[in-house]
Amino acid sequence: MTSSVTVEWACLTPGLVVAATPERAWLHRPDACDPDDPFARPMEGPGSLPTTRRLLEGALGAAQQSVPATGARPRMTPARWAWRLASYYQTTHATPTLMAEAQRRFAAAGRRELAEYAALKVEDEGGHDDLALRDLRALGYDAEALVAAHQPPTAARLVEYFTALVRADDPAGCVGYAYALERLAIATGRDYIRQVEAALPPGVYATRCLRVHSSLGADVSHVEDAVSVTARLPAADRIRIAQAAYETSRLCCAVPKGGHIPEEVLQKRLAAHVTVPTPRGAH
Repeated sequence: MTSSVTVEWACLTPGLVVAATPERAWLHRPDACDPDDPFARPMEGPGSLPTTRRLLEGALGAAQQSVPATGARPRMTPARWAWRLASYYQTTHATPTLMAEAQRRFAAAGRRELAEYAALKVEDEGGHDDLALRDLRALGYDAEALVAAHQPPTAARLVEYFTALVRADDPAGCVGYAYALERLAIATGRDYIRQVEAALPPGVYATRCLRVHSSLGADVSHVEDAVSVTARLPAADRIRIAQAAYETSRLCCAVPKGGHIPEEVLQKRLAAHVTVPTPRGAH
């Protein structure tokens, strides 16, 4: 890795490239017939922390721009928050197992730095699924029964994509998946957490998982870990990671097929799993 790198780029989809300098990122539509268009060819050469950071940020920005605007999100309610927690459970439950699989594959391929990164993710993310379960119990649900019965579509697609990345010929794309989820998570701050808490019944504390996956948790440093390891990788890996970050962000930002579930439907789906509410402070 060198600090003298001035530009990096990655083809995100056919005909769409994200390019980055240490100062900014932008989208470019290359002309394959133009011999002077460097972005029409795959990136080569080393990366650097500033340009790689902008490259990955640009990939997320491109994904967000690609998702059609659909108006305001549904009002937060206890049932909708329980559905969101079911999503958190699915993604956090999958991470340690899949990252452990990636770690073994990296180690077998002699890719020590990526193996160490994956091993760190296994350690960092262990037990986060239990936070989601504890929050669901605080809302008054049989948490294990609820997450066994319901897999929100967006979370299911994320886990499916994550699995495909880990089991690809080269699993380096899993770094882009982790980067995207954690970079999106740190956009959540105290204001949003307060909004969620205000929507919950009085005395219910059910934001443990959210707090860990927000700007208040360790995801800020985890994002830097992902950028740092990516910047030291060969160009082909940096491209693969940027592409995975783009696709992961698209999955996160897209409205579920058929739109958001109406509140009354959501309440009926979850009603079978209601138990006795847990009082505030039951950590």
